[in-house]
Amino acid sequence: MLSQVIKGYLYKYSHLTLFKMGFFILVVVSLFFTYQNIQVINALHTGAANSVNIDQNVIETPYRTVRDAILSSPYQATVLFLPILSALILATDYQFGEDEFSSLICANWKIRLFSQIFSIIVISIMTTFTLFLLNALLLKFMLVSKLQSILSIGLMLDVITRLGAFTLNLLSLLLVKITKRSIPSLIVIVLLLVFSLSGILKAISPILDNLLPLIGAKSFAFGRVEAGQTTQLYGAILLLFETFLTTICLFYLEKIKWGKKNEKPIA
Repeated sequence: MLSQVIKGYLYKYSHLTLFKMGFFILVVVSLFFTYQNIQVINALHTGAANSVNIDQNVIETPYRTVRDAILSSPYQATVLFLPILSALILATDYQFGEDEFSSLICANWKIRLFSQIFSIIVISIMTTFTLFLLNALLLKFMLVSKLQSILSIGLMLDVITRLGAFTLNLLSLLLVKITKRSIPSLIVIVLLLVFSLSGILKAISPILDNLLPLIGAKSFAFGRVEAGQTTQLYGAILLLFETFLTTICLFYLEKIKWGKKNEKPIA
């Protein structure tokens, strides 16, 4: 039963026109930013920094430059746009009574929830991996020769593993379960992104700011310690803890929801 329900959710989510359009947009945006990064990197490492108006003092080591180049576009897509696409996809479960219909096909809410969690993680991982692969291929063919040699299998495996940890974020699913709508979920996600990228929360409370995955786990993603942190391990633990906490909240919400619906009325 579990495998059949998982296959059903995977088939449904992956065949949605909404997902196909969103995936196409993610690929186009990711490749565009990768191309822009390559132009800047090549200019910096061929002594043509003036052509891109970049200060020579900001040039990093070749290894770090290539590592950041492999990571940057897929990372931006994974942490900025993938949660939004996930919320839109997951919200379709509540359109036209599909959630109720699913409960008739599989009465066990635990199986349905686990299948949803598993399916959205698989789709997120596959999307991220595709973006990463396209990004790496573009870098392999377009970077200057002295930087191409740094693109090793080991480096790419390290980067994709760190990127994969960000796909475990189940916040979109939790928000959709709470609101049962896409728009309120998107508003919350966008607000979190605004708080993360603008530095507003950092001015209010650096501790709270570091609890946001986009900030707190940045050192883990980029493989180096960021300001206000002492180790990359903090970012990894933060991601795992927030994934665990979100999963607990999801099961608790579903237990309350279906527990009430299964209560027999008192005669």
